[in-house]
Formats: sequence, structure tokens, C-alpha cells
Amino acid sequence: MITKFSLPQKQRGAAFVTGLIFLVVLTLFGVTAMKTASMEERMSGNLRDRNIALQAAEMTLRYAEQHIRDNDPTTNTPSSIDGVVDFDTICTAGLCYYGTGVAAPAIPAWITYCTPNCPISYVAGTVFRVDGVAYTAPALPVGLLVAPTYIIEGIKKTPPGSGERYYYRITVRAQGARQGTVVQLQEIFRP
Repeated sequence: MITKFSLPQKQRGAAFVTGLIFLVVLTLFGVTAMKTASMEERMSGNLRDRNIALQAAEMTLRYAEQHIRDNDPTTNTPSSIDGVVDFDTICTAGLCYYGTGVAAPAIPAWITYCTPNCPISYVAGTVFRVDGVAYTAPALPVGLLVAPTYIIEGIKKTPPGSGERYYYRITVRAQGARQGTVVQLQEIFRP
């Protein structure tokens, strides 16, 4: 009796090609997930840095308000503000005044008039006294490289039927942990 052995047919490699396609797809999913996670991490870091700068700017606005309101002559760091005394058009010591009836310049004073020494710096621990109540400037948020700075622009108004009133435009500039993260805030304050 003759027995025939049939040899298996040659495989065509379909499983191999299918496996490679699945590996390529899985690799693309992995690379995309890594890029997305990396991007989200950078975004959250930038948001944190901006929030730190915003907190510092807000603290500096409150600091500047206390600087304006400090009516206790025993404290002179920084010196208290009364009307527009010591204010001038070139913003000496961070105090700007353009004159009665004169509009502020179209370009912000921060850019136009300030020299690098012009703005007033935030100093943690400064004590202000307003009507006998002490206010101590708190420590700045952790992570700041540069203390925030501000300028005060005096505005003198004479409403009909009353005396002179003084308003102050406070412009604050705070930088976050990275040099490119800058927050500027501005408010009009009337003590």
C-alpha cells in the first residue's frame, strides 16, 4: 500500500501583516497620548504661573491702596500720599500727575515716562496705619522671581458745588515664575 503524504501549503503571511498594522496603530495611539499629556502639563504649568502673577498683582493693588490711605505720619515707608503733593509729569518715584484739566497721555505712563527706577516696588512686611488700624503687607506667593511694581497717577477733580476730590489710577505689573508671564492690572481708587 502506498501512502501519500501531502505537505502543507505555503502560508501567505496575512497574520504577520495584520499584526504589524495593529502594532503601528497602537504606536500611533501611544505617541498621540504622550503628546496630549505633555501639552496638558505645559498648559497647566502656564496657568499656574499666570495665577501666581495674578495673585501678586492683586496683592500689590491692595498694597498701593494702603500706601495711598496711610494717614499716620509715623510711618514713612513708603511715604503717605496727600492730594497730588510730590506728583509730577515724569513720574518721579512712581507718582504721576499731568495737571488740572489735562488728559492722561494716550500711551500709558508706564511706557512713556517711567525709567527703570520709576515704579514703586511691593515690599512684604511693610506696615501701614490707617486711622489707628495696622495693615501688614503679606508675603508674596511662592515662586515669584521679581517683586511686583506699581505707579500711581493722581487725578484732581472739582465737581460743581463741592471742593477738590482726588482719585488715583494705580497700574500694577507683576511677573510670574517665568519671565514671559506678566500680568498688568489697573484700577481707579478714591480713598
